[in-house]
This record gives sequence, structure tokens and C-alpha cells, in this order.
Amino acid sequence: MTSYNIPKILLQHGWLSFRRAHYFDRSMGVKVLMVFVGFIFIWYLAMAGALLPRLLVHVFPDKEPHHAFFSILLYLYAADLVTRFFVQSPPKQLIVSYLPLPVSRHSLAGFILLRGWFSIFNIYLFPLLIPLFMRTLLFPLSAGAFWLALLGCFLLGAVNHGLITWFKTWPGKQARIAALVLFIAGAGVAGGLYPSAFMSLSEQLGRAFIAGNPWAFMLPLAAVIFLQSLSKKGLIQSFYDWAGSGHTSAPAGSSRIEKFFARVPVFGPYWELEWKLIMRNKRASGGIKQWPLAIIGIPLFLYFAPGESSSQYIYLLVMVAGGYGFYHLQYAFSWESRFFDLIASRDTNMYRFIRAKYYFYALLAVLQIVPMLILIGFAAPNMVLPMAGMSLYVTGVIFAFLFYTGINNSTRIDPNKRASFNFEGTSGTLFMTILAAMFSVIFLMIIAFFLPFGMEKSIALVTGVSGLAFILLHPKWLRATARKFERKKYHNLNKYREK
Repeated sequence: MTSYNIPKILLQHGWLSFRRAHYFDRSMGVKVLMVFVGFIFIWYLAMAGALLPRLLVHVFPDKEPHHAFFSILLYLYAADLVTRFFVQSPPKQLIVSYLPLPVSRHSLAGFILLRGWFSIFNIYLFPLLIPLFMRTLLFPLSAGAFWLALLGCFLLGAVNHGLITWFKTWPGKQARIAALVLFIAGAGVAGGLYPSAFMSLSEQLGRAFIAGNPWAFMLPLAAVIFLQSLSKKGLIQSFYDWAGSGHTSAPAGSSRIEKFFARVPVFGPYWELEWKLIMRNKRASGGIKQWPLAIIGIPLFLYFAPGESSSQYIYLLVMVAGGYGFYHLQYAFSWESRFFDLIASRDTNMYRFIRAKYYFYALLAVLQIVPMLILIGFAAPNMVLPMAGMSLYVTGVIFAFLFYTGINNSTRIDPNKRASFNFEGTSGTLFMTILAAMFSVIFLMIIAFFLPFGMEKSIALVTGVSGLAFILLHPKWLRATARKFERKKYHNLNKYREK
């Protein structure tokens, strides 16, 4: 196998792996829906880019629109780096079968790094940047300034891509964590404590881009080449441990969190088990690592968002008020590995098991909502009561709905599958279940409309009262869920073993 043929063979094998995957023949309706959502996302970014010059002139009245944008350019790509840190994964090629063959390790590593550039994270900002630069650079200045600005932004994104690729492929954990933490902390200190100097540096960099300063392009390019060389070296060193093996050297139950859960009376073993299941599932662990960002992100969004009424953001409140449970309980009974066999074929006290699970995700919701409400108190005080009421509603009514309907979802989830853009376990029934959970607040908003209070207080009242009622009555609906599981467990077990 020559080095010339390696990329061609790997592409062929990658296509066969994709074509033969179970999700390739998923329902056409789900595919159409995902494409539609993607186009909506691109449309919103394009509209934001077209409207951003007006907002920039309003915020920075003493600057030209493109200079105002350049002053926040580094903030934008700092946010892009944080987003990539939690969401972006390097491309993984199952190359273990190639390693005994006379194949160049450098060619394998180079192919993997090349695939990494075909990532949505390297292009998702351009629907925002292109209309913005067209309005501020292409027509007012020149086509050269337009293209140079896009090239500079691409290089800044490429540096972020190189950092994340290096971080997630280098075998030395301590060195890469220390380097990335220092990088992010340095940028955070500079941008937070010295915003004027940081924005001035950012603006100078943008000016250098459109002026065609060669150093403004050569330094990011050199950083990208250096990071890619480090990533290639790290890949070659870690092929046997990294390429889809899912191996971990940490002993079970060794973390402090697991030891803490194990000491909790009555529910401790169940909580420890639940935490282990989350941490060994890439999609679940990726989600729980991203969810704390909502503690800061939602108050910031409410602070800058236009409008005064909480009804405008009611569906956003539904998605975030219940914390991680709203995301994960959609798959509450989609057991991974052999766990479904263990639960369904043993004499397990299902009421205690499901009750412990409910308390676990309710606790996670409390740990998120308390600091979030404190920050919302400063950012948007009128939203504190609606958010608090919605938190009770989600952890009461919607959690009960997800638990009870989740019995019907018996799809097996592989713990080693990726966390982002993973449709494993998705079905039309599950999608309709989530829509029903979100649209359930429509009836509450109708009731709130007729109450003799302000809209915020009315929404807080109806959501809080209904949610509190379900929380207080949780033993009843948890017992009903356990009885339903007992009735369906052999049916679901048979379905599970067919997959």
C-alpha cells in the first residue's frame, strides 16, 4: 500500500462506513427536519450580519461600523474557542486495523488532520461575516478589503481549530491542559480586566487585515502550521490508545464525585451508577460539560435581548429551566451497553431506582438554577419570577411526562459514539414527545393571560403552582412509571436484543 493510495483507500473505507451505518436509513422526515433547522440557523446568522452594522453604530457612535466590529473581533473568536472546546471533536478514523500493515503513520495522521478541516466549526461564522463585510467593506471601501478581512477571520478560526485539535489529540494530558488553561485565562484576564486595551488591540488587528499587512497573516499561519505539526506528532504517539478504542485507565469509582454519591444514604448507589453512566457515554458527558455554560449565557442573553415580556422567551425558559435533565431524560430508558439487560432481567426495586433517578436530575436542576437566578437578578430582574416558576414546572410536570413516556423508548445507545450531531436514539415518536413537552406551556400562557396580574407574575404563578403540585405528588407518578416499566420490560428487552 503506497503513500499515494492511502488517502484514496481511507476515503473509500470512510464512505462505506458511513453508508452502512444504522443512521443512514433513518426516517426521511427527521433528515428533512434537520436540514430545515440548519437553513433556519444560517438564515438567522445572515440576518444578524446584515443588521449588525446598525447595532454597532448605536453602541460605538464615534467609530466606523467595520472599525467597531474589529474592536470586538478577538472577543468573537475567544467565544468561538470556548465553543469549540466543549463541542468540537477531532475526526476519528478507526485505524487500528491498518497499524499492522506497512502503512506510513505520517500518512495516516496527515489524513486525519486533513479531514479535521472539513468541519462545520470552520465555516459556521461566515454566514454572519459575509453580509456584515459586504455592507461595511465591499461597497464602502473595496473588494480587496472585503476578501482580506475574510481571509484574516479564517486564519483566526484556523488558530482556534489548531488549538482544539492539538488539545484533543496530544497524549500528555497535564501539559495540554496547563497550556490551554493558561491561554484561555490570559485572554480572559486581558479582555475582562483591560477591555479598552484588548479592544484597541483587536481593532488594530482588523485594520492590519484590511490594509494587507503581511505580518497579520503570517503570524496566525505560522501558529496554525506549528499546532498542526504538534497534533500530527501527538497522533502518531497515541494511535493505539486514541483511535476509537474508548479505553480509560482510571479505575471505577475513583473520582471524588463518585465517592460523594456513594456516601449518600439510600440513594447513593443509584446516584453513583447514574453518574458513571453519564460519564461513560460521550453524548451524555459532552452535554453535561456544556450545560453549565447556560448559567452565564442565559443571563447575558436576557441582558442584551430586546423586549420586556417574558412570553417572548417562553420556549427558551422551558429548555433551560430544568437544567441537564430536560436534555438527558429524553433518553432516560435508552440504556447503553448491557445495562438494560441488567435492570430488566433482575429483581430490582424499580420504584426506588426511578425515584433516585428523579432526585438526581432534580438536584442537577437546582445546582444550575440557583446561580442562574442570582445572575438574572442583576441582568434582567423582571425575568427572575418567570424563570423560577418555569424551573418548578419543568422539574415537576415535564420531568413526569418524560419519565412516563420514556418507557416506550428502548433504543440502545453506544457510549463511544460522538456527542455532537449524533442522531442515535432519535425517532419520530421521541421528537413529537419533546414538542408536546415544550408546547404544553401554551395552555398555561392562556390561563396566565386572564389572571389579574402582570404577565411575568402570571406566568410565574401558573407554572410554579402546577410544577409544585407535581413535585409534591411525585411518589404517585413515580410509582405509575415503575408499574409501566414492569409491564413493558420484557417487550422492551426483546426489542433491545434485536439491535
